[in-house]
Amino acid sequence: MFSHSDIAACAAARVLLLLLAVTGAGAQCGSASLDPRVLPRLPVEKPAPAEPILPEAGFLSNTRYTSEFFGFSFELPLTVQGHEIMMPVMPEKQHVLLALQFEQGRQRGYMVVTADDPVAGFDVNIPEERQKELDEWAKAGTQAGGLPQTPIPDFLLRSAHFYHRFNHRGRNYTAQYWTGIKNYTVKILVATDDEQFLRKAKEAMAEVKFYCPQDDGTLTTEDGKPVKAQGEPYAGPTVPTFRVNAALHDAPGKSIPPGQVVAGVYKNDDLGFRYELPNGWKPLVTGAGDPPLESTGLREYRFLHACSRTLLQAIPQQQQANDVQAAIVLRALDPDCLVMRTAASLTDKRAADAVAASLEQLGEFGQISSDGLMSIAGHLFMVFHGTIGTAPRGEELAARLSQTMFATRYNKLLWVWTFMAPSTTALEELPTGAIAFGDSPAVQLPTEQRRAAQ
Repeated sequence: MFSHSDIAACAAARVLLLLLAVTGAGAQCGSASLDPRVLPRLPVEKPAPAEPILPEAGFLSNTRYTSEFFGFSFELPLTVQGHEIMMPVMPEKQHVLLALQFEQGRQRGYMVVTADDPVAGFDVNIPEERQKELDEWAKAGTQAGGLPQTPIPDFLLRSAHFYHRFNHRGRNYTAQYWTGIKNYTVKILVATDDEQFLRKAKEAMAEVKFYCPQDDGTLTTEDGKPVKAQGEPYAGPTVPTFRVNAALHDAPGKSIPPGQVVAGVYKNDDLGFRYELPNGWKPLVTGAGDPPLESTGLREYRFLHACSRTLLQAIPQQQQANDVQAAIVLRALDPDCLVMRTAASLTDKRAADAVAASLEQLGEFGQISSDGLMSIAGHLFMVFHGTIGTAPRGEELAARLSQTMFATRYNKLLWVWTFMAPSTTALEELPTGAIAFGDSPAVQLPTEQRRAAQ
């Protein structure tokens, strides 16, 4: 089975092209012609958008993907439902547009669509039959002390076309497609041990359609006719790179008031909230923990902490700080910063599933095996069950704890309580404490036993 890390590694593999002076699919795109019978009108100034149209912007139906930013569209070799996967946040200049994966018996495969920011230079992995032409062109530019005086190779300039390369080793097949659009390198990687899936992917790429992206985000044909994309607006399987970069720069999580614990009660007067710790529990003063050393994990760590704040960590009075027994952690997350759509009703299971996937991907919320929705004192809560690893101080092996998380929106933040215990039995017996929003009376969070009885 392909792991998310394997897919991310393959998706991030560089297959770069030199794209000087490339305008991509828009090069052949003309604007809609004016009717000569209509008098010309002064242009109407449109307000500037809050943010630019991002490379991840697109539309996705169950069977078709359309890139709003790059202006291409193709039928998918498998349905989106049941096959869409979450991806880690991408490096600073890389973007993931789509990621699908399937597993059926012993057969499996995936398709990942990515884009790289404009780059200088070229990669030696360009197909061998074009390398000589590219070398001569680059050499001419070096001798002239500037841009090459010889014509730019045609394969670097053509638009409305994906180049491809196929490989296979035994029963494992890969298909790589790439093209230059808007000075970006767009890449599509297909890997599978299922020949039928590979054939469907090839057929889909053979029928890819190219359109003309407009400044307002609409798509048109080359002669200016508007195109209605299939599906709903879609921004990729992870947080768009632009928004990650903005979060790392602005760090809105630092503006979340920290609150304080007084006589066993966590109070946050600035946010109108309090949480009464269970009897016999004490707050624990700890740091944020050591960041991961791996670059992708470090970027996710920085992103999470730029968009959130840990408000409280607590353990039983008799427990030592370095002893893994039981714990309660309260965090406040900025869902806008994390680009996280939370559930809006008791029937919004799809949003709860998406939040669960996002929390798992962020790396500090463990593995979530199930999720649900419930109402507590008139507030909608998402409830997540799973496990989380924790490494006791001085030990190399991580302990595996059972956990339940309660999450609800209040005052523009997502409040997340994590309850951890060494086993499901201990978790069922774990006290939860009481919460109060605004001037409302405190309400007890349900224990596992009370939830099971409901």
